[in-house]
Order: sequence, then structure tokens, then C-alpha cells
Amino acid sequence: MAQNISLKIFTPEKTALNRRVYRVVLPYGTTNLTLVEKRAPTSLLLHAGVLQILAEDNSVEDLYFIDGGVVDFAADECKISTPHIINRNKISRERALELSEAEPHNAEYYQMIADYIENFG
Repeated sequence: MAQNISLKIFTPEKTALNRRVYRVVLPYGTTNLTLVEKRAPTSLLLHAGVLQILAEDNSVEDLYFIDGGVVDFAADECKISTPHIINRNKISRERALELSEAEPHNAEYYQMIADYIENFG
């Protein structure tokens, strides 16, 4: 598998992810932005939403929820800074709703996660 993009995701507390991937789909504007090998350099503000890591057959290899942030992409290196990131496999709809109530300042982020899980599994 040609995993030629270096993906690094940072939160204020830590490096949340550091791995090589085939493609990355990011929440941008009213649509998604797919980063592919040899793409022109890009720096953008991201919206809260779903970050997908794709395999060579374009199936979703991993799925994360991010809370907006910034992406810088150049020379096949993708660096993302986001306040929060949660792997889809690490959170349930019920837990997202609990966190929405427990952390009112992040309620919109956790509600987005709960809605996504309810609608898409």
C-alpha cells in the first residue's frame, strides 16, 4: 500500500496521531477536502466534523471527530492542529451526549459527534 502522506495531528496536550496514510479527507467549508499525494501546498481553517483516513481502494480506514482547527499541507506532509480529536471507535453516542452536558463549553462538538453516530453509525 502506498502510504506516502505523513499525517501528524496535534492537540494542545499532545501529539494525537503520527502515521503515514494514503489519503486524508478533512471537514472544510460546506463540503470535504481530500488531500492526496503531490497536492499543491495548502493552509486552511477546518470546521468541526469528521476526518477520514482512506485506504488505496478509498474505503475508510479510520475515522476521527475533530473540533475545527488548522491544516498545513506541503511536500506530502499534513500537519493538523485541533483542540479535540476522538477516534470513532473510542466513543459511543451515549458518552458523547454525557460529555455534551458535562462540558457546556464543548457541547456543540459533542452534540455533533452524537448526531453523526445516530445518523451514520
